[in-house]
Amino acid sequence: MQEKNKQQGFTIVELLIVIVVIGILAAITVVAYNGIQTKSRTAAVTANLRSIEKAMLLYRADYGKLPLAADWYSGTTMPPTSRWSTEIIAGLKAEKIISTSALDKDPWGQYYWYDNNDCSIGSSGSSPVKSVGPDGLLNTADDIGITIQTTC
Repeated sequence: MQEKNKQQGFTIVELLIVIVVIGILAAITVVAYNGIQTKSRTAAVTANLRSIEKAMLLYRADYGKLPLAADWYSGTTMPPTSRWSTEIIAGLKAEKIISTSALDKDPWGQYYWYDNNDCSIGSSGSSPVKSVGPDGLLNTADDIGITIQTTC
C-alpha cells in the first residue's frame, strides 16, 4: 500500500486572512484607546478647574479680590508669557490655599488661561479660567473652562 505524503500546515491565503483580522482588531483597539484617553484628560481638566475655582473663591474670601488684578495670563503663546504658574498658583500655594503645584498645566501640557475681570467691568465681574484643550489654541471648540462670577 502506498502512503500519501500529505503535509500539514496553513496556506498563504489563510495566513493573510489571519493577519488582516489581527490588523482590523488592532485598529479598533487604537481608536478606542485614543477616545478613552481624551475623555480621561477632559475629566482631569474639569476636576482641576473645580479645584482652581474653589481656591480662587477662598482667596477672594480672604483678600476681597481674585488673584492678580490684571488681564489675561496665558501659556498659550510661545514662549509662554504666563504668570499663571509663577505667580497665581505659587501665590495660592504660599497662602496655603492649595497644597500642590499640579494645577499649573492642563493634561496637554499647556498653562491654564486666566482673565481676571474681577470687578473691573462695573457692578459684576466675570473671570474665566480655561484649558485651551488638545489643539493648544485659545477660543476654539475644544476649550474647557469655568467662569468665576463676582458681585462688586
